[in-house]
Amino acid sequence: MIVIPSDQRKVTDEDVFSAFDISLPELSGVRNALKNNRTDLAKKELVHYFETRKQPLFYYDYRKQPCIPMEMDENPCIFQAALGLQGNLKEFCLYAGEKLMNHIYVRPGRELEMFLGEQYEQMPHFNYYEDQGKKHRTVTDIFVRGQIFEYLSVLYHETGEERVLKEFRRIFQIFFQTYPLVVDESCLLEGRFSMKEERDIMSTGFLAFAMISLLYTRLPYEIPSDEAFEIIKNLWFLGIQFRRFDEFPYQDYNHHLWEKGLVPYILSVMVPEIPAFASMQKQSIQVINRHIQEDFNENGGYNEHSISYWGGAALGEMLCRGIFLSEKNGIRLLDKESRHRIDATFSVLAAIAPPGKKFPSIGDGGELSVDHVLRNGVQAVGNHDCKQVLELRSGKKDIFTDKLKLDYCDDTCGFACSHSTYEKDENYFLMSVKKNCGSSGHNHMDMLSMNVVFRGEEFIGEPYARSIYHKVRMGSDIRGYLYNMTSHNTVLAYGNPVVPDQCFANKWGVFRPDTPVDNFFSGKKGSYLEAHHDAYGCCRHVRRVLFHREKGIVLEDEILRGNRMPHAHIQRWHLMPDVVCSKIDSNHVLLEKNGVKVLCVWSGKPEIRLWKKETLCPEIFEDSSCLGTTIDVLFSPFEQGDMASVCQRMLMVDVTEDRLASIKKELLDKRFSVSSKQELEELLDIFLI
Repeated sequence: MIVIPSDQRKVTDEDVFSAFDISLPELSGVRNALKNNRTDLAKKELVHYFETRKQPLFYYDYRKQPCIPMEMDENPCIFQAALGLQGNLKEFCLYAGEKLMNHIYVRPGRELEMFLGEQYEQMPHFNYYEDQGKKHRTVTDIFVRGQIFEYLSVLYHETGEERVLKEFRRIFQIFFQTYPLVVDESCLLEGRFSMKEERDIMSTGFLAFAMISLLYTRLPYEIPSDEAFEIIKNLWFLGIQFRRFDEFPYQDYNHHLWEKGLVPYILSVMVPEIPAFASMQKQSIQVINRHIQEDFNENGGYNEHSISYWGGAALGEMLCRGIFLSEKNGIRLLDKESRHRIDATFSVLAAIAPPGKKFPSIGDGGELSVDHVLRNGVQAVGNHDCKQVLELRSGKKDIFTDKLKLDYCDDTCGFACSHSTYEKDENYFLMSVKKNCGSSGHNHMDMLSMNVVFRGEEFIGEPYARSIYHKVRMGSDIRGYLYNMTSHNTVLAYGNPVVPDQCFANKWGVFRPDTPVDNFFSGKKGSYLEAHHDAYGCCRHVRRVLFHREKGIVLEDEILRGNRMPHAHIQRWHLMPDVVCSKIDSNHVLLEKNGVKVLCVWSGKPEIRLWKKETLCPEIFEDSSCLGTTIDVLFSPFEQGDMASVCQRMLMVDVTEDRLASIKKELLDKRFSVSSKQELEELLDIFLI
């Protein structure tokens, strides 16, 4: 039976040596040193072994001398610093490394810079019992994953400077003095090892991963061997904690895929000299494949209806790391069914890829790099669609094939999308449509919400999703706003969401109602989409979208039985912060961004209100200059009778070339519906005069 220590501060050198199979011929130097009671020499021999061993293979190997710069562009997702990547990864690491030399921590994604104190006495802490609702826990949660060691590794390999090595030695010692892991077993079912000094099981896995990564750089081999041995000691202590899950290896949700699947798998592959790690491989492979087959559906959809957590966390931060290691070391990780589902999921991500650098924000997080996700698809499973979209985005216009469709719709995956070209200056929209969403922890109440792009410029989206998610306090009104319908581009029946914002201010999980697609047709000139939801109970919201690839969008929002109360319904549009919005009259608004102009026209006699979400300041943004305009279009019931419905139609048309052409009046004054591909083509033909 394995004895698993609970207090990192009490781990002895003997504990570590006894964990290794020192009968291995390659560890004879360690064995002989211990036999002669030369612990100091045994440490030196073990460090030397890790410096020179040929197997297993890691993603990279920078152990050899002389010290050379690290290459990071080919596969950014294997680096923790790629979390929320903004710009070039290596440039960020060098910037963050230099900042750390002055004791300033830069969080991945550049969302936070924090002074850690002259003696590192101001490092972040979070006590679940005392700090909940007062500050955001993820500052500590991300910091204790150890990406600071990655920053210094990159900086040292770039400069070779002694000052970097000196700072690494100092901060490494202080880090583990500040954050010794003391496991409270009563917290395990909460996904934590400790709550007083909160330590996620997930974050502990990332810290163990950081220790492995260090062993494939020059840093451990340029410092005294007794200090380098501490890296191995910490790796063993952190890693052995994952044997606690031997008896209950499977749980739902993506963080358990990491904790009970990928972390044990990576440990088993990368440190097989420790029998307690090597024995985790068989079970961890089973857990990983089970997660894939229960979390990813046959069409490629993912249980967490969040692009950032699907393409970023589940695939980039977790699964791809395991897949890449298995390929490197000739181990079969994915069974046939799992490989099919991962290939399918990358095809969906390729199909909904926008023209810009980042995926639209649907669900938690946001600003996920498109090209990095597509490259992961190519490198992990050889996905053809990802490869083709990458080529189209790079300007290769002659490689488009019928296999890659311009329009995509699948409400089991959760997305409907149309493109004009897949190139960087295309027109594009993405709508959130999902059935059987369940209680996804990273999902939002975003039924029928849309993101709209003209000529490669995102005009309508969710500009605050990432910032709120990473900064807001649990229990705050702003957190409720993030998850509720109020922050999305949909309709608020009678001016209100289904439930108040405060329902989502505290605790995880959103039981999102179904949004089934009723009709979807794809034609040469454009597409037609019709979907609905019944979340309000008293009425049905139906959204119809007619997309012309070159000219724009006609949209109709219908509220069936929407005349029960006199209160107006609100069609809400959140503009990106760099969109200039000018109200022309009671029916027309002009939007401008980077030289692209879009004219918005509404039918009937709506009331148009332009406003900004000032309550996001100062907690999320320092001042309102960071905020974009929100357009609320109020439309009231105008018919009588039990079965009456209320409609609001809208046209968004590209007028960049000053083509302020007359609009075909019937597109705004009459209800439209498409029941065949032929009707779609006929309607698109009369889009504009």
